[in-house]
Amino acid sequence: MIQLHVLSVILLLLLTAGFAMAQESSTSVGGYGELHYNEPEGSAKGQLDFHRFVVYLNHEFNDWIGFYSETEIEHTYVSDGENSGELSIEQALLEFRPWQNYGFRAGIMLPPVGIINLIHEPPTFHGVERPNFHRFIIPTTWREAGIGFYGAPLHNLQFQVYAVSSFTADGLSAGSGLRGGRQKAIRSSTADMGVTGRVDYMPMLGLSLGASFFTGGLGHGTPTLDNAGLTMLAADARYTAGRLQLRAEGAMVSISDAEAINAVYDNMVADRLNGWYAEAAYDVLPFFAETVQQLFVFGRYEMYDTQAETTGFDPIEAYDRSDVTIGLTYKPAANVAVKLDYQLFDDARDADERGQLNAGIGYAFF
Repeated sequence: MIQLHVLSVILLLLLTAGFAMAQESSTSVGGYGELHYNEPEGSAKGQLDFHRFVVYLNHEFNDWIGFYSETEIEHTYVSDGENSGELSIEQALLEFRPWQNYGFRAGIMLPPVGIINLIHEPPTFHGVERPNFHRFIIPTTWREAGIGFYGAPLHNLQFQVYAVSSFTADGLSAGSGLRGGRQKAIRSSTADMGVTGRVDYMPMLGLSLGASFFTGGLGHGTPTLDNAGLTMLAADARYTAGRLQLRAEGAMVSISDAEAINAVYDNMVADRLNGWYAEAAYDVLPFFAETVQQLFVFGRYEMYDTQAETTGFDPIEAYDRSDVTIGLTYKPAANVAVKLDYQLFDDARDADERGQLNAGIGYAFF
């Protein structure tokens, strides 16, 4: 099986690598959190929610072995009631660094697809809510159990590639895309594994270009789904020049034998999903005061369609969606953000746009 071959190669490389091992160890604690206020247009009342409270617990065993973890509580508590939150381990992995620019990771990890699945602390992105592209196309936050290799062959070029557990066909859906198919490292089936990877290239100061992928089977032993699989391709770009920040992302998901999946589970899965967004932000505070604080005015446009192409039924227009978000991000310190924005939601049915006012605070410490 693919994961056994990968593990064997990694163990062999670790045993044969030459390096000096320091014995000093250290433990560090960090975390992030965010409080949201969301008020949709109309008669519905606004809602306050402490969306995420996350604790990092990391430990360096020596100069080449480290442990990194991220434990999250969503919506403040977990119960059996209707409004219960979620307690989850987002990351828990060992990192081995036998060489200066290369190493291995094993455990619960974040597939490195897109920007926000890897870098999702509230001060690192604009908007109270994460882009919906990262909910319906790339199912952030997305974690799986796995093992793999990373490195930096050049000072401006980095890569990572992992074997991880794949999605399950029964959790895919017409409206939410891949979200329900994540196994989340909970007794994950290894009948069909996935491979995921990413390359980051920094051709000049301030510019970062990324390309990432995931591919894996979906059947997990279901006889009629032997040919069912999923492939995701994504690209992203980030550019910073002085007070200007730009970013853009796009992704396409192809699901093979979707018709067979729908015959088994009747979940109207599409053959193809796609989406993209572009965002611009500018720090206007220097117009008013000389300070290290920042006040960004930003705008974002995104399109995402979880029924871009279908077989056996017509695409549902309500799932061909677009959002516009405009707002402010005030950063009194580098890792503290106070946010205010307004969103317009639309879809291909030519229905009236829906609006929503959002406000929030977020922090991160390392």
